[in-house]
Amino acid sequence: MKRIISLLIVIMMTVGIVAGCGQNAGNGTMNEKSSESSVAPENTGESQDGSDQSAGTAENQEEAVTDEFPLTVKDAGGFEMTIEKKPEKIASLTLGTDEMLLSLVDSSRIVALSSMADMEGTSNIVEEAKAFPNKISSQSLETIISLSPDLLFASSWTDVNLLEQLRDAGIVVYCYESPNSIDQQKDTIREIAKLVGEKEKGEELIAWMDQKLKEVEDKIKSLKEDEKLSALYYDSSTYTYGKNTSFDDVVTRAGMRNVVSEAGLDGWPQISKEEIVKLNPDVIIVPSVSWTEQTPEAFAEELRKDPGLKEVSAVKNNRVFIISDAHRSAISQYIVYGVEDLAKAAYPDLFK
Repeated sequence: MKRIISLLIVIMMTVGIVAGCGQNAGNGTMNEKSSESSVAPENTGESQDGSDQSAGTAENQEEAVTDEFPLTVKDAGGFEMTIEKKPEKIASLTLGTDEMLLSLVDSSRIVALSSMADMEGTSNIVEEAKAFPNKISSQSLETIISLSPDLLFASSWTDVNLLEQLRDAGIVVYCYESPNSIDQQKDTIREIAKLVGEKEKGEELIAWMDQKLKEVEDKIKSLKEDEKLSALYYDSSTYTYGKNTSFDDVVTRAGMRNVVSEAGLDGWPQISKEEIVKLNPDVIIVPSVSWTEQTPEAFAEELRKDPGLKEVSAVKNNRVFIISDAHRSAISQYIVYGVEDLAKAAYPDLFK
């Protein structure tokens, strides 16, 4: 029950949507970058060797379309749909698909991004999103219908009533499952890339993620097991991350141990400060975005000065870090930056 409640609170804070997606199966039709290699590849219409992927005869192009479409698939809610042809008018209701799509398809194929796409602190595509006039949310039923997209991306937490209304209006809506690991995130990218007819672009994006992860792995590979620091995420609502969460995977790939997982806690539990003392993490991670009047900096300082936490390793050794929410909690390729951010904060000497 704790996990369900905490998940709902996170969802309400980030997207303002509180119901499940497509619970009954049915049928339907139709930042900061450290180097050049840090930038997620964008869809330019060219392959990595510089050749023009759009070049070719009409016959070849028609053959490529026939190979992939029509495409019949089931989404995370068990809803079956057929995408008759390569989508040319794509809309996105989630920040995750906003970020993935901008690296998978030409911007001319996107008719709307989510209302979070240009939100400072949570989005990795703030500047790019400014070029898109249409921003949609769960309150945008009429706008979405008026845009008449070939394909609309939603998530496993999107309001089922909204989905029913959109599908009744003839909109093809695909809900993806929120990933709980970086490998699952790669699978989601493959899934989205297939649906938009850009499987090769999807593999390029995954290769970029692997490159970034390998760069971090090479930096921390000298760490011995007893040198790896333990970590704990904590926010002002007392929530943390346990097993079966992307954060747990991010911590592990950053060369650290998640003390909440080691304690056997799953999902998104709430913990008290007394429990933090018992867990005694070497590092405490706090969010970079606040949903209250208290700033992230003020919350971090509150933890550092809390007399009840003075014996906690993270506090004693000044390892209470604010890590970018846009990276750490990304439901897109940008989650690899979360691994890099955390590894750099925990082991700065290895990144000099």
